[in-house]
Amino acid sequence: MKIGAIILAAGEGKRFGGNKLLATIDNTPLILKTINSVKFLDRVVIVGKYYRELLEVLLDEIVIYNPNWREGISSSIRLGVRFFSNFDGVLVLLGDMPLITENTVKKIISEFKENCYAVIPVHKGSRGNPVLLSRVLYEKIMNLHGDVGARMILGELKKENICEVECGREVLIDVDTPADLTLLQRP
Repeated sequence: MKIGAIILAAGEGKRFGGNKLLATIDNTPLILKTINSVKFLDRVVIVGKYYRELLEVLLDEIVIYNPNWREGISSSIRLGVRFFSNFDGVLVLLGDMPLITENTVKKIISEFKENCYAVIPVHKGSRGNPVLLSRVLYEKIMNLHGDVGARMILGELKKENICEVECGREVLIDVDTPADLTLLQRP
């Protein structure tokens, strides 16, 4: 099966107070840590407000500028799905989840089967990210609007079409505030 990775990097970072994706952990920008987890996949990075700054560190990546980034996350997801419209599925990653590893991504992908319209990583009962979405859902995704991700669509699926895979706590950890970053920078 052919899987494409969509890395969402178009947001404003209001709670962080600016462009959090260039903040570093171990001297590596958050966005590059996230991208490193999907280096083995075809991928696209969707940028928005901070596209100029991000382009400087995304020289080896395929990047799509989302001029509608103010409309919310759904506009970026739609661009990524359009880019991978001939793929069997897309893995949607948040650019601010630097602890996601290649092993975690491979574990999520390994659970992708024909009856799985979505593969969701969980940690101790809590759902996390990244989420793998089947092409069966592309039409519904293309109808999403506003600052909503695929959560609305997932809520409409039958239980047997959602596959969950137990992962480490990295699937729950993102950087929303400077305090979140400080916690991750500690040894």
